[in-house]
Amino acid sequence: MRLLRELGAYQEEFPENRVVLIHGGGSYGHPLVKDCVTRYGRITESCYMLTADSMDTLNAVVRKYSISVARIPAVSLSPRAICSIFSGNPHCKLDAVASVLEKGLTPVLYGDVVISDKGFEVLSGDTLAWYIARELNAFEILFVTDVDGLYEEDPKVDPNARKIVEALADEVIDHVSASSSSVDVTGGMTRKLIEGKLLGVRGVKVKIVGGFIEGNLYSALKSDNFVGSIVWY
Repeated sequence: MRLLRELGAYQEEFPENRVVLIHGGGSYGHPLVKDCVTRYGRITESCYMLTADSMDTLNAVVRKYSISVARIPAVSLSPRAICSIFSGNPHCKLDAVASVLEKGLTPVLYGDVVISDKGFEVLSGDTLAWYIARELNAFEILFVTDVDGLYEEDPKVDPNARKIVEALADEVIDHVSASSSSVDVTGGMTRKLIEGKLLGVRGVKVKIVGGFIEGNLYSALKSDNFVGSIVWY
């Protein structure tokens, strides 16, 4: 909840700066999808239903604490209600997101299962972030991670891995490795960065923020003086 408090503090200080909050599936969504795909080779109707229900439960917790603890004016928007995937590409109707932002509120979205031309697919929170940034002309994306920035190798495996402090996207995409060893059906840090290129995002500053450092998210929201990395698109 500390991260939400830091976001809330930033929004109280800079209410004119609009923020979209997107969270992933974590232990609520990823294991369900992984188990279903392992068993059946696809996301079945039952898996879609159970994953959707689990993600709604997680989102309710995030929204509740956003409002009651962090004083974030949070309004949840279900991705499966506004997004679909066709030919591997996301398509979202973002009118509701834009309207909530215009009213000074904070849209809260999340990684979700959505209808696609293949039946059902996962629309990750990472993809949503890139898509919304592109369509609504955002100037920054912040990815909060469990490591303190972007590395050429996994720092959990190689303690001597070199940290990339600031670089152009083209300079780093082929060299970074995923920084998470946990179950993740949507890919790690490499996938996050590649996604932006695949979706044609341009003119966006991406901050990779170490989430375990107290006050670091607030610093990253407020300025470039934070522990982490910056990648320019």
